[in-house]
Amino acid sequence: MSMDQSEELSNDINYKATYAANVHHRNDTIFNQSAYNDTWPSHELFCIYESSSEDFLSSSVFQICVYFMYSAVFLVALLGNGLVCFIVHTSPRMKTVTNYFIVNLAVGDILMTLFCVPFSFVSMLVLRYWPFGAVMCKVVNFSQAVSVLVSAYTLLAISIDRYIVIMRPLKPRLGKGAAKMVVAAVWGGAIITAAPIPIVSQLQRPSPWHEACKVDICSEQWADGKQSEHYTFALLTLQFTLPLTALVYTYGRIAHFVWGGRPPGEAESGRDSRLQLSKRKMIKMMVTVVAVFVVCWLPLNMFIVLWTLHEGDEDWAVWPGMPYVWFASHWLAMSHSCYNPLIYCYMNAKYRHGFKQVLSGLFCLKLNESKRSCQRSSLCERIPLSGELIIFHSYSFSFFDQ
Repeated sequence: MSMDQSEELSNDINYKATYAANVHHRNDTIFNQSAYNDTWPSHELFCIYESSSEDFLSSSVFQICVYFMYSAVFLVALLGNGLVCFIVHTSPRMKTVTNYFIVNLAVGDILMTLFCVPFSFVSMLVLRYWPFGAVMCKVVNFSQAVSVLVSAYTLLAISIDRYIVIMRPLKPRLGKGAAKMVVAAVWGGAIITAAPIPIVSQLQRPSPWHEACKVDICSEQWADGKQSEHYTFALLTLQFTLPLTALVYTYGRIAHFVWGGRPPGEAESGRDSRLQLSKRKMIKMMVTVVAVFVVCWLPLNMFIVLWTLHEGDEDWAVWPGMPYVWFASHWLAMSHSCYNPLIYCYMNAKYRHGFKQVLSGLFCLKLNESKRSCQRSSLCERIPLSGELIIFHSYSFSFFDQ
């Protein structure tokens, strides 16, 4: 589901529930202090958002929590996915088909981090309007939708590749050139699916408050409400329902095959046992990645569907708990961009060791820049510090090649 649609929902929520509780209260204040019956011309004096004792959304406690939670997601996602790309790029033996897909997944998460987290955070929860202009409205909304679709389609590509390798071992494996073509197809499919979004993304002023303060929101403006509804459900199907169905099928078949015993006629040996154990670890990790994707994106997708179905329901819009439900589901979806590197690090010892090597190497390089000897530091013993890029010859994630 596109992030610009969630932003439109946020604006609807903020300016139906929060707006009703606070802006109208300011109107009464202006009316009492003014000799004029028409209070809106004087409302421009109150364009700076003022918190009230009953508005927890504007309280310092909530704002601090919001700053911390979104900042943590931004930093962890950039660092973790950046390290994934760096490790694969600097090690020739890491450049396998599956790792190409994992890097593409990391690139999609980085795009999500750069275009979803800061812009959504500032426009929805800090300023409560869009300050970045009409061009960035289209660019950001389009980039957000593409990044989500890239993640979904890449997970699907990984599952299909693993299915062919494990379930059809006699068939030719996907080569690196073909893998690059699949990556290009993933981006092409994501761009085509999200193509309508920059066309309908426009700046709007939905309330007298926006008009008086001369501020806008960035949201979709469809010619027909039915078109918006149809595209919403089409996007839900292409971004979530169909990929999830395929992921459940492929990994379900793989798990049944791997845990169901060796194929008939195949002799058991120590090597076979190690291969089976390696496959099981890989399947556990990728199933965890898929499960986290579902847990993170399902609440926001369900929220958007319910909001679309209740679009004309006034009672639904002004429910006091609505902003908090939206905030929780939105943050959970945004936080998905930082979980995959943590999963790789936690569930694979070699990947975890690769992270440690990179971080330790960077630490030693920093010590060298400050004219400290790395050889004298117990933290940096046996860490290569040549001018070449760090290459993990002994940490090649061999289970990906199996």
